[in-house]
Amino acid sequence: MKFLISIGLVLIACVCAGCREGWQAATYPANGTVTVNGVAANGAVVTLYPIGAKVDVRNSRPWAIADQEGRFELQTYEAGDGAPIGEYNVTVTWPLDVTKMDLAMIDQLDGQFARPEQSQWKVEIQDGENLLPTIAIDGVKLQTKVQNTKTRRIPRGPEMERGQ
Repeated sequence: MKFLISIGLVLIACVCAGCREGWQAATYPANGTVTVNGVAANGAVVTLYPIGAKVDVRNSRPWAIADQEGRFELQTYEAGDGAPIGEYNVTVTWPLDVTKMDLAMIDQLDGQFARPEQSQWKVEIQDGENLLPTIAIDGVKLQTKVQNTKTRRIPRGPEMERGQ
């Protein structure tokens, strides 16, 4: 009888754990809005970089793409799952056109808000629903077309820098 109870408890624990992989951190819903020069930043990419310890063994980073109204919903492992608990630096890039490979890497914001170590925005994800403060970028001149070969491309993540 004890054996059947033990198996039942293990099955319940597996069901309660859900489909999350063992290496994945628990995530909590998080959303917000991003504007540039007072206008919704449709297609802007918002990325969170943990301050301090990694959120999981793979150093995952919550991210989102803003919709036509500038709203975004963070995801870490799958669409809309949110972000793990913790403090983060926030970066914003805004590709010219995500549907064209040669333009997807051109940042309309010229890389000004793409480095986590220089971020002016910090957020804290807590247990439960998280409504993040609006990210308002004002007074910037947008890169609206490929001007020359010196146009700044979206920078690589820290783990992809040269020499690593």
